[in-house]
Formats: sequence, C-alpha cells, structure tokens
Amino acid sequence: MTRRPRLRACLLTAVLLSLGTGCKRKDTVKVEIFDEAAPPALTEALGALAPPWPAPERVVLADGLLVHWLREEGTPAVHLRLVFPTGDLKPALQGAPALIAARSVALELEALAARLSIRVEFTPRAGRYEVAVHGVDAELPAILAGLGDIFSAPGLDGPLARARKQVAHDLRSPDAESQALGVLTARLLGTAPAHEQITAAAVQDAPETALRDAWEALTDPRGALFVVHAGDTLAAHEDALADLAGRWKQRVKLIAAREATEEALVRLRQGPRPAAPPAQHLRRPPIAPLARVDPPASGRGSRSLLVLGRSLPLATARDRSLARLVQRHLQAELDIRLSITGTVGLFTIHVPLGAAGRGKPAADPLEEVEAAEQAADPSEADPLSRRLRRELTVIRDYLRERPLAQDLLGAAQLWLGARMVAASVGGEDWTALWSEALDLSVADGEIVAALARDAETMLAATPDEAAAFITRWLDLEKSEPGWAWVAVGNEADLKGIIAAESKGIEFEPPPE
Repeated sequence: MTRRPRLRACLLTAVLLSLGTGCKRKDTVKVEIFDEAAPPALTEALGALAPPWPAPERVVLADGLLVHWLREEGTPAVHLRLVFPTGDLKPALQGAPALIAARSVALELEALAARLSIRVEFTPRAGRYEVAVHGVDAELPAILAGLGDIFSAPGLDGPLARARKQVAHDLRSPDAESQALGVLTARLLGTAPAHEQITAAAVQDAPETALRDAWEALTDPRGALFVVHAGDTLAAHEDALADLAGRWKQRVKLIAAREATEEALVRLRQGPRPAAPPAQHLRRPPIAPLARVDPPASGRGSRSLLVLGRSLPLATARDRSLARLVQRHLQAELDIRLSITGTVGLFTIHVPLGAAGRGKPAADPLEEVEAAEQAADPSEADPLSRRLRRELTVIRDYLRERPLAQDLLGAAQLWLGARMVAASVGGEDWTALWSEALDLSVADGEIVAALARDAETMLAATPDEAAAFITRWLDLEKSEPGWAWVAVGNEADLKGIIAAESKGIEFEPPPE
C-alpha cells in the first residue's frame, strides 16, 4: 500500500436546517426539555456545519417507551426512528437472533409502504439496530397506528420466518477485511466473535425459540428509544401516542426486573462494559501476539491483508472530536478507520499485503538472491516481509509528521460539510443526525448541542493538540499499550511474517 495523494481540502456547501419555534402544549402532556444549557453560539461556520435545532420535547409513555420529539415547524415530511439497543441482551440472543428480530420489524413496516406512502430503512449500528420511517407529515397518525398494529400482533412466527429468509438472502460471505475486523474487535473489546460477524450458518441454525425471545427482549418498550422529527408538537399527537403505548406492551415474561429509565444513553449502554484493552504493544514488550485468519476460499475478498488496531479511551466529547479529526486527517494518505461507541473508540490501519511497498524502487535482483542466501531469519528472506517492513516504515514516519493548521482545518470542513450535505440529500432527516449525536454524548443533556460542539472542537483544534494525540495513542513504536494485529492470508504466503511475530513489527533501519 502506498500513501494516497494528498486530498485538497474543500468546504462542501451545506444546507441549513430550519429552526423551529416553540408552541403552547396541552397541560395534559407532561414533557421535559432536558438541555437547559443553551448550545454554543452558532457562528457562521458552525451554522453551516451543525444543525441549529431547538431542544426536543421528551416524554416517557405509559408502557415505558422513551420519546424524543424534534419539532421543525412547517416541515412537510415526517421521520421516525426506532432504536433498539442490544447491549443487555442475553448472550444466546446476541448476533443472528437479534438481527433477525430487528429485521422483522422493518419488514412489517415495509408491508405498510404502499398504503401509507412511506420509505423504510434498516441500519445495524454498533450496540443497536435502527429502523427509520420516512413519510409525509399528514400521515403521522396512520404511521403511529401501524406501529401499534405491529407490536400488538398476536403471532410472531410469520414475521420472524420472513425476516430469517430476508437476512439469509441479504447476507454476503465475509471478505478478508471483515474477517480481520471481527477478530480484531473481539480481541480489543472482549466481545464474542460470533456477535461481530454473523454467518449464514448462524442465521440458518438459530432456534425459533431464540428468535421469539430476541424479539420480545429487543422490542420491550422499556429499553427502546423512539425519535420523531415532525412539524407538529408532541401534544398534538397525544392521543395517537397514548394508543401506541396501550398496544405496545411491556415484555414482562423476559424482562420483569427492568425499570424504564428516562435516559436514552443509559438505555443504549446498558449491559456489560467493554473489556479492558490488552496492555500490549506492537514493537516493544509485552508484544501483542499476531492473530492469523484464513482468507475466503475465492472471490474478490480473498486478498491478503494486515490490520493493526487499538482501542482508544475517549472519556469526553472533546476527546471524541479530536480522535475523529485526526483520523480524517490521516485518512488523506493512509487507509485508516475509526468507530466510536460511547466512550470507546476502535482505530484500525489497513495494509493490503499484496501491494505492500508498491511504488518503491525495485531492488537489484542479485541483491535479492544474496539476501536470501545469507539470511538466517526466515522473515529476512521473505520478499513479502521485506515489502511490509518498508510499508510500515512509511506509515510510522507519516504518523510522526506534524500536521499543518490548514490540513486540520480542511479535514474538519470536509468531514463536517459532508455530514450536513448527507443529511440534506437524505431529506433533512433530523433523526439520523440525532442518532449520530447520541454517539458523541456522555449524558442526555449533551445530545442537543453535540454536533455543534463537535464542529466547534474540530475547527478549533491546533497542530500541537493533534500531534500530542497521535504520539500518545497512535505511534506504532512509542504509544501507550492497547494494540492488536491480525493477518489474513494463506499460511504459506505469510510464513515470513508469522516467523517474525515474536519480535513484533519491524521497520527499516534509518539511513546511514
């Protein structure tokens, strides 16, 4: 893998979301406004890069369902998002059963599409499944009634059987990259590999009892979150919400002890916390053992690949914003990914082994032969290992380059502008942005201002802050522990790399 050409930073044109005004609510609806602290001042830049929404109305219905109501006065569209956390499901219900159960809800809503003129999206996310419904504002009462029909239906066998069939149809064989990420994620976060990577066999073999139990546990209203973006106030749909609460019953059979918390982030992050990351390095003891995964039997996903990864403790919103900015900056020239769930980030560097060292000057063939004859270490005689060593040296050196202020500003503008443009192209769905704001928040009171604060932090970050973050967490040689690495490929192709794993990653010696 070679460094990518540096991208020219550009600020994407963003479409401002309308700022809704308040409206008098009926006294019969007890609603909370949970972010009394005003969002940060919206400068011209922040106004273009973060939604200027007002604080939402929030209410817990009689069945325990938590509703966040985002009002945009005059909007002709309505967007609803059902969020089903998976963190506190029993281990037997994680993975394939939970996926099939959540997909069944989306399929039942899709069956209403022709009658209600709605569009349904199903999105698996870290720690949760989301089902979004997009329609016209006038159809909101009918959509709420349709949800009541789904959650009060007496039989589950039909919907779950259809969902199992649809999931099996949509499931694709994992490629080399997804295999590596599944192993790496399980190692760094202490999760079960089967939960990170759902196979066709797991979908086919999931017991029907597990599917029913997963559906009842996943859709218990005391654990779900319902986000609405509409033109009316919550009080204007009080009767429809009361009807929904009366029909969407608590699943007492499985979760008798659960209390309906009023905090969205508590619901999302219930269950066991991620395990402590391994206290290991890639270069100095204690060295993380190299995990090897056999590649797919055939197809485009069978390429050999090395993935280096680490967990990042991101306790504050500022930490999360800085991590995402650094990743976006480094991604201009390296294949780097970052996913954040709550206060934990997963940072990975992807190195295609077949392309390692591409673009470097070819070595003299006679020198290659001589090196092979003289090398006592198998990795020294292996061309792939030598190319990989050169590539890792390039990556290490780039990570140590101090970013320029204009590079960081360009990365921030590109990232934030793309986010707002995506929201505009997607129909200005505030619930999608609200879902992203959930991942950037530690407490519910932060959600309403999370995207504005994220933009503010990114735009204000200095080269010294970015360099210090990279040195502490991402330097392949000197950073704090918490690393793991996975190689995907045939053992015969990786024998040199495997032989050298006990020494950790190797770099080219500095020039004399």
